[in-house]
Amino acid sequence: MKFVMVMIICFGADCEALFNKEHTYDSYNVCYQEAIENANFMRQMFPSSAGEVHCWDEERFKLFEKSLQEGELPTLSDPEPEQSKETIDA
Repeated sequence: MKFVMVMIICFGADCEALFNKEHTYDSYNVCYQEAIENANFMRQMFPSSAGEVHCWDEERFKLFEKSLQEGELPTLSDPEPEQSKETIDA
């Protein structure tokens, strides 16, 4: 099975998907290790951005690519973490 690395980076509300479908990985673990390195680099270069990196198999990647071709914009999986329902008044 082949894997494609997909990076989604957002500056404010504008998100872009970065990927090279010609460069695939033979295993999820190899892709994942490189994804960690890329995520760390992107965090250093663009500290005010938000983003995520995925290692998707070719089937999942094709679904993502089709959604982009149909006009969907890339978004983060969890753009705003849910706030805790328990609050403490100070």
